[in-house]
Amino acid sequence: MTGGTDKWFRPKRFGYGATPTNWKGWALIGLHLLAVLIVAALLVAKILPTWLGVIVIAALSVVLVAVTKAKTDGEWHWNWH
Repeated sequence: MTGGTDKWFRPKRFGYGATPTNWKGWALIGLHLLAVLIVAALLVAKILPTWLGVIVIAALSVVLVAVTKAKTDGEWHWNWH
């Protein structure tokens, strides 16, 4: 940790949102992708009802955005430069 902050993302240079800056940010993105793939596999295998799969993926995505926003070094805004 540098400067007492532990930020995993930085605002994107172009567009809106954030991009990972260290392994923790990339790990979060990877875990999200893995979780979505597992839910998708359960949907394809018809183990999970479609409505529940949609809810789980939406909830995972809300958590991803919330953690990403909290762990971003700076504010999210539209960037042109």
